[in-house]
Amino acid sequence: MVRAKPSELPHIRIVESSATELRLAEARAFVSAQIAGGSDVHVVGASRGAADDFSRSIASATGATIGLHRFSLTQLAARLASPALAADGFSPSTSLGSEAVAARAAFAAQQDDALTYFEPVAKTPGFPRALARTLQELRLAEVRPKALAALPLGGPDLAALLERFEEQFASATARDRATL
Repeated sequence: MVRAKPSELPHIRIVESSATELRLAEARAFVSAQIAGGSDVHVVGASRGAADDFSRSIASATGATIGLHRFSLTQLAARLASPALAADGFSPSTSLGSEAVAARAAFAAQQDDALTYFEPVAKTPGFPRALARTLQELRLAEVRPKALAALPLGGPDLAALLERFEEQFASATARDRATL
């Protein structure tokens, strides 16, 4: 059973169903009707790939999707935050930017001989990506370097890397996903 709730805001529809295909079919019909009516539609998915897949399914049925904009939740947050960030002299960073900052932080920590636990793997190709994801999760959870330094094994290394990661973002006047 599909139950749709009307909203006080125009062109918004909430669809509830335990069946994924029913939810997607209702969403496709709603978006197709909005596009046919000349409205711009913003599709926000759990990932950009999910939003793209959904949009492709509409395009294959209708043939045209002018005015259909696709975002992940993070991309939408970055787009909405951009004017406020720019006014303060900052810019949003992408996940690739975070990986680059993590690589730079790892390099700086190695140069300072600040790594012991992660030293054997810090130069491997996948380390910056894994480090960026880990540091982003720590920042999202608002974990501070001082708390990490007290942990055993890799705690002191993570604290040193997180400090350098935050310093690199500050010096680049960029804001990452955790800040957004």
